[in-house]
Amino acid sequence: MTATFLTLLWLGNTAFAAAGKVVPPNGKVAGEGYAYWLERSWQTVFSISPPVSPCQTLTTNGQRVAYLTLTTLAPGTDKYTCSEAAGRPMYVVELSNECSTFKGDHGNFGTTDSQLKKCARALFEGAHETTTIDGKSVDVYKLIAATGAYHIHAAHNNILGLPPGNGRSAAYGYGLLLTGFAKGSHTIHTLASIGTSAWNITFTVVVR
Repeated sequence: MTATFLTLLWLGNTAFAAAGKVVPPNGKVAGEGYAYWLERSWQTVFSISPPVSPCQTLTTNGQRVAYLTLTTLAPGTDKYTCSEAAGRPMYVVELSNECSTFKGDHGNFGTTDSQLKKCARALFEGAHETTTIDGKSVDVYKLIAATGAYHIHAAHNNILGLPPGNGRSAAYGYGLLLTGFAKGSHTIHTLASIGTSAWNITFTVVVR
């Protein structure tokens, strides 16, 4: 399995009001909800080779969505700066776990679709995360999502260290959908941990 800060971000009524731009649990961006974007983010992680840009753009249903991710899945402290257009929706990677059909990537679970989903959820137990947007807390626990099993393609030299090829995966965990920021500089800060691994991640989003 791969438990990581996917690698990053949140809400009750108070937190939603404070953040202002966070999409609620049942909300959508480009016609898709949190489970879709969690799946899409992991598919992207499998499909690219280093170096990884923290500031990417994904197109879904004809709409461009900013995709903020990490350049490495390794625990630690990282700071990134991204420049985005005002009002552009975005998905920010958060702490999540995936299990796939690749050897060594599903713990003691099997590789059927149901087993992959159970694996992703079971191995995420004990995860903790706190996040703020511009200093205001967001309740990330309201935004947890579970995907179904989906197809993946692992690129050569992918950052997961898996052999290249095709397979299936399922994911469980956090992610952040935003409808877009107003012009100016905005800060997304997350502290996350699972087991002995910990992340301290800061995204500075400069909106033009």
